[in-house]
Amino acid sequence: MKTWSWILLSCLYLVNSTEEEKNLAPLQWKGGLTKMDETGRKAYNGLTTRAQISDDVVFLCNPRLKPGIEATLLKVSMYPNDEDTDGISMEPFPNLKFQTEGDCECLQSAVDLYLDHEDILWVLDVGVTFSAHSQPTARCPPKVVGFNIHNGKAEKVISLANMVGPMSRLQFIVCDHSTEGKRFLYIADAGTKSIIVWDVENNKGVRVALPENVLAEFSARDVLYIALIRRQSGNNLLYFTYRSGENLFRIEAKHLQTEASTAKASDVGKKPSKMIILGTDEWESIYFRYENKADVYKWNTNDAFNEKNFEVVHRCDGTLVPTHAIPDYKRGVMKMVESNLLQFLAKDVTPADAINSLTVMTIPTD
Repeated sequence: MKTWSWILLSCLYLVNSTEEEKNLAPLQWKGGLTKMDETGRKAYNGLTTRAQISDDVVFLCNPRLKPGIEATLLKVSMYPNDEDTDGISMEPFPNLKFQTEGDCECLQSAVDLYLDHEDILWVLDVGVTFSAHSQPTARCPPKVVGFNIHNGKAEKVISLANMVGPMSRLQFIVCDHSTEGKRFLYIADAGTKSIIVWDVENNKGVRVALPENVLAEFSARDVLYIALIRRQSGNNLLYFTYRSGENLFRIEAKHLQTEASTAKASDVGKKPSKMIILGTDEWESIYFRYENKADVYKWNTNDAFNEKNFEVVHRCDGTLVPTHAIPDYKRGVMKMVESNLLQFLAKDVTPADAINSLTVMTIPTD
């Protein structure tokens, strides 16, 4: 009897160990190889910069940074069962037709996405693609599309044509809920030094100017990061900063929703160096890396904003750089979207040369 018990326990241990290894294994792919349609035709759709996870499915943003990218919004299984020698294959989401370049009812270039707790995937489409000579081409006005992740239906299409100007550069999107349960979208517009606040229920929006001191007078309006921190009270906080900005700021989201103003924004503190905000744990912590460095840090927003409270949570090997930190609720871990972004942007690089990895945050022990 003892022998059988030992064998049973050993088998259970092996099963659990195998399952844990499976959950912690990185998902790696090259070129954004995609099964485009039912015929099995495949195409390379370039580099993934942002992602969201729902159970065992990963939704991916592949901006049209190069010519020849046929699909800009994709999905892939966390556990792909693809026996092709080409490697992992994605699928266009919701379908190939919705990816038609030049058709303004379709996605032109998805640069960010956000999955809310009602299973709506909010996708920011800037409407700009790149030609063979790396020149940006404005195909369509920018928009946000809210997809039902279960059936692929576009539940909401929001035109941002009246929310932007010639200097606008839309970069990031997050979805928030007020204490009354109303949905709001916040969209970073680096070019105009503002945040677009969109009331989904009432289908209206406003462009909210950021505080003057968010950026020094002659600093570049380069990248405007936004990070939503949730609080138990429901009065969530939106943190924001420019990459070239010296300080980090925050504001209670209710002031954006009801007052359309950042007058009550507060200066959290001076950044020790240029930071690249990578994401949050959907609760109280912000993940970031320093410019020209790959290691990822975590800052719990309940603690003071200084270096002694910045914890290294992920070390990169230097070949790929992280672009997005996202929670994987089902497996109870934080994951990183990593890529060869810097090399990919070079002139002679093609979509097939993109390299991506979705990796569990880890610190090597050796």
